[in-house]
Amino acid sequence: MAAFYLNFLYRALGFGELGIGILVGAQAVGVVAGAIPAATLTRGHSRRTAILTGGTLAGLGLVAIVALSLFPLLVVAAALVGFGGIIATSSGAALLADATEMSRRSTRFGQQIALGTTAAFLSSVLAGALAAPAAVALGAAPGDPLVLRALVAGGGVIAALSIVPTILIREVPVTPATLDAPRRNALMRRFLVVETVFGFGAGSFLPFINLFFADRFAVPFGALGLVLGVLALAGSLGALLHGRFVASRLGAVRSIVAVELASLPFALAAAFAGDLTIAVAALAVRHLLMFGASATMNAFTLSSFTPAERAGANAVLALAWSAANAVGAIASGALRAALGPAGFTANLVTLTAAYLLAAILTWSLFHAHEPRGDVGVTRPAVPDSSA
Repeated sequence: MAAFYLNFLYRALGFGELGIGILVGAQAVGVVAGAIPAATLTRGHSRRTAILTGGTLAGLGLVAIVALSLFPLLVVAAALVGFGGIIATSSGAALLADATEMSRRSTRFGQQIALGTTAAFLSSVLAGALAAPAAVALGAAPGDPLVLRALVAGGGVIAALSIVPTILIREVPVTPATLDAPRRNALMRRFLVVETVFGFGAGSFLPFINLFFADRFAVPFGALGLVLGVLALAGSLGALLHGRFVASRLGAVRSIVAVELASLPFALAAAFAGDLTIAVAALAVRHLLMFGASATMNAFTLSSFTPAERAGANAVLALAWSAANAVGAIASGALRAALGPAGFTANLVTLTAAYLLAAILTWSLFHAHEPRGDVGVTRPAVPDSSA
């Protein structure tokens, strides 16, 4: 819910498109800065401890965003959100991979993304519905910084409740070395190339999708929650279906590339759409396709590394993705500042070109690759570390 209003809060504080792009990019830069700590924190610590540590740091960053107004301080706060987030998500992804057999990993990652996007649907609808009551309660307009800060803070409080199930996580034994640096350097470089291209393409539009609908189609907060909820629901459906029905029949790489290519016309349709219904429908289909591919790609990637390497591999790949994402976000803001309303069209065209290149690279680099991270791995009888 907090993410729903962040861009609008930045705008209400007086920052233009370039400033918003820099703030979004700062969060990605925080991910880059946190990648090495994410790859080292779990030496001697459990996955659960890393998740809680990262979540706490991200929460502190969100508190700072709500409390501060000066641009340099907000940049630091946004970076802290990304810094903590990568520590938590790297260990979270590794934990899920550790707990799942390779044959079921694509489906399990799809279920994870589906749960996340379903939660995004509910949070988007709730966030949009709360704008008017919050404004009335605080005696201000829905776009007032006071109201937006309260809504962002409310989202942070809800996110903090995730500490309860995290504490209940049971450790999955892996190897005596809790975390090793990825040793398959040539393989890692291939994944890095793909992640970098994807990161730039994603950063060029996806962090600003709420502004796209608000600016191009004048969608109010209440309706915007429903619009973003529809996209999240489409992504949830795609994540569930891809691993179970598409990847299982076509194989991981072929299914990933096929849906990535199939998503491109819908991104272009949204870029040039002058009608809200067409834009929502096109992006919903794109979400359905791409969220499915993302789940399978995550499973494919982590299955290529041993359990002890996975958190480190995830962190290094997140570093590359986020560095490119930061560049894409800042360039995106600069384009919108220069082109005005046509900037979103340029952003979506950039995303389409980047994803086309990434799909080509995925096929050329991985069509003959068979993940072997689980081959020869035995599970120890004791947890990898204390909680």
